[in-house]
Amino acid sequence: MNQIPEHMKKTADEFLSAVQESFGESLKSVILYGPAARGETYKNILYISFMVIVDDNTPSELARCAKHVRKWHKQSITTPLFLDPAYIQQSLDTFPLEFMDMRSTYHVIYGEDVLEGLNFEAADVRSQCERELKGKLLHLRAEYLSIRGNTKQLIDLINRSLNTFRLVFTGALFLKDREAPKDTGRLLDAVTEEYGLDVSLFKQLTGITSGDIKINESEADKLFDLYVEELDKLSSSIDTLEETSSEETDDQETDNEETDDEETDDDE
Repeated sequence: MNQIPEHMKKTADEFLSAVQESFGESLKSVILYGPAARGETYKNILYISFMVIVDDNTPSELARCAKHVRKWHKQSITTPLFLDPAYIQQSLDTFPLEFMDMRSTYHVIYGEDVLEGLNFEAADVRSQCERELKGKLLHLRAEYLSIRGNTKQLIDLINRSLNTFRLVFTGALFLKDREAPKDTGRLLDAVTEEYGLDVSLFKQLTGITSGDIKINESEADKLFDLYVEELDKLSSSIDTLEETSSEETDDQETDNEETDDEETDDDE
């Protein structure tokens, strides 16, 4: 956790005032996370995400802040993530990547630091990485068919998907016992290095999505093919990690059984 950036203080103070007014003593924590916490923009817009911990997050209770939502959206504040205190610990096995990404860079605006000290199991992280990669690759291929020939939309699809895959890249580094860099560009560098992906391709893609590199339709199609190919390679590498882990577990169980047999023989 770091100090909240100066340019975010006014927005954070106004948001906190609104949720305090809405929830009173039920409000336990407010945390800024995501692109705004990292200081990153998308299409020159700083999207602001808050997690709000309240005692009761039933829809009727959350309706207390409904009058503020339209104003929040005008300020580029996404609809807040409302959770009750027990939800995070109960969901680490199901959504480890989301909480891992939140924890990489966040700022406590009010109350308890609910992201401190979270522990993640490698098996849970690997399972979600596989699920997210394979599912999103299916959607990428399908969406490509609907926009093929439109270079601008294809570049936008690559940009959106790179941001979406940030969760998977963070988890992939965790599985290699590496800490994920906060900056998305450095995160991409770390993943490509660790998993033997095409570093130059990802640098080219980020240059294209930022507008620094211009391409035509045929170049866009070719780059998209290479991009999906690299993501397939990452998916296969994570699958291999699972197989290696399973083999190590089997070997360990065999060693334990042999040790037990030896001890039994000694006892006899």
